[in-house]
Amino acid sequence: MGFRPNRSTRDNIFIVRQIFEKSYEHNIDLYNIYVDYTYAFDSVYRNEIIKCLTKSEVPDKLIRLIVVLTLTHTSARVKVNRDFREEFIIECGVKQGDPLSATLFSLVTDTLLKQMELRGNTTTRLTQCTAYSEDILLIIRTKQSLLDTFQKPKETSAQYGLIVNGQKTKYVRCRRKN
Repeated sequence: MGFRPNRSTRDNIFIVRQIFEKSYEHNIDLYNIYVDYTYAFDSVYRNEIIKCLTKSEVPDKLIRLIVVLTLTHTSARVKVNRDFREEFIIECGVKQGDPLSATLFSLVTDTLLKQMELRGNTTTRLTQCTAYSEDILLIIRTKQSLLDTFQKPKETSAQYGLIVNGQKTKYVRCRRKN
């Protein structure tokens, strides 16, 4: 849902509120994990971005253009006061401020979630997922499923260069009682 016209955080907040309200109404316990990644846009592996583009059936010509324009020969310099420091090469992550960066990162997130097989709805599956760019919410119906599911994002995300931030990842249990 991230970074597309007519799609904002309000859409995901509405979805989550509806799920919480319906689970409360039907007396269903929910276990929620808000997954946060450490330096998500800066740490994603570029070779995985290319693999995601290929899996999504993006034409080869377009992939080559994206690689040449945004994923290779990138460097940066830090300016302190009026002095520029030495230039350094950037080998992972997407270019901050590049219009394609958000789309490329969303593509990686979508591929990641498909690989974890977390899509579905809470009436037909024990686990559901909603995502906005690098912010992911896992909604789980049972405690056992919670334990089984939480390892998936950690393991699968690492393949893409994304590290789950243990300090900012939060767990919330929603239940009608108490």
